[in-house]
Amino acid sequence: MTTDTKGTIKYEFSENENLILSALSGNLRRLGVVVLVAGLLFVAYLVVSFLDPVPLMSVSDARSAMLGTVDYGLWAVIAILVIYLSVTVIRLAGPVGQIVKTRGADITHLMHFVQDLTRMIRVSFFALIAVCLLLALSLVFLILIF
Repeated sequence: MTTDTKGTIKYEFSENENLILSALSGNLRRLGVVVLVAGLLFVAYLVVSFLDPVPLMSVSDARSAMLGTVDYGLWAVIAILVIYLSVTVIRLAGPVGQIVKTRGADITHLMHFVQDLTRMIRVSFFALIAVCLLLALSLVFLILIF
């Protein structure tokens, strides 16, 4: 730690802390791309749903009902994944609160938070990949069958 001309204490992260922050940065970038893709797929779904095109395939009423049930199942899984991600983000508030509530261990608590955030972002990345795949499949159903 050093001080500037005004007496403000300056802190420089260690090499290990910089590695942790670098991993967070890369994971945030990847997560942002996947969130963007999910948003674009959702917009595409809404546009196609609004336009209500003629189905490209003709299926029996029984098969249409079965595929409709599958499609609702896809949306149920998407909802569960989004709820899980929301709860995970809410739980991240705890480590940040520790930074404010404690004294003398702010950097330690901050680095634990960054590590927890990095793990959560990795899990979120894969969960959102699953959401994108499910959205894409539902969009295919919408275009081809419904």
